[in-house]
Amino acid sequence: MAYMEHLPVALDYLAKRGITEEAARRAALGVAVEPLKGHEGRQGRLSIPYLADAGPVNMTFRCIEDHDCKAIPGHKKYMLPSGAATNLYNVQAYEGAGSHVSLCEGELDALVLSMLGEPAMGVPGADKWQPHWGDILQDFSHVYIFSDGDTAGQKFFDRVKMECPQAINIPMPDGHDVNSAYLAFGEDFLLRKIRE
Repeated sequence: MAYMEHLPVALDYLAKRGITEEAARRAALGVAVEPLKGHEGRQGRLSIPYLADAGPVNMTFRCIEDHDCKAIPGHKKYMLPSGAATNLYNVQAYEGAGSHVSLCEGELDALVLSMLGEPAMGVPGADKWQPHWGDILQDFSHVYIFSDGDTAGQKFFDRVKMECPQAINIPMPDGHDVNSAYLAFGEDFLLRKIRE
């Protein structure tokens, strides 16, 4: 959690994504200004901890530079610590979620939905779904899948649906994910999808 003190470095980046400082602090976001041992090569990246009641169980680091990460050879948008497992993000949403929970691709998308009051968990990428996570979600009568508006998003939903029969697809408009849809169309656009 040493990275939290450097959160101000990322506040402009987060604000452009519609993420408030309050939401970022609740999620314990920070910036790896001075990376800890095992986090070498993550300097200047947004630190996104995977929190559980006992504390952080994993962490990922996101590039927050103003460039196209895919256009830079060898550069990754997200970096995990070496040997890190794949976890669901924001498992705390499970507690007190009621009869439904939302699931989306990416930590920041889950953070946006949580900021809007929607219990949401994130999968760290469309291809990272783990079959046993269906067991975790079996207690919910509805699992809303906020899938990205692309082919990978549809494949993500199809894969989740195999282990989670109560999954309901809420596809984002073409070319959008939760975060960009929130910025383009607003809070009510996202929450109305659940109420429909």
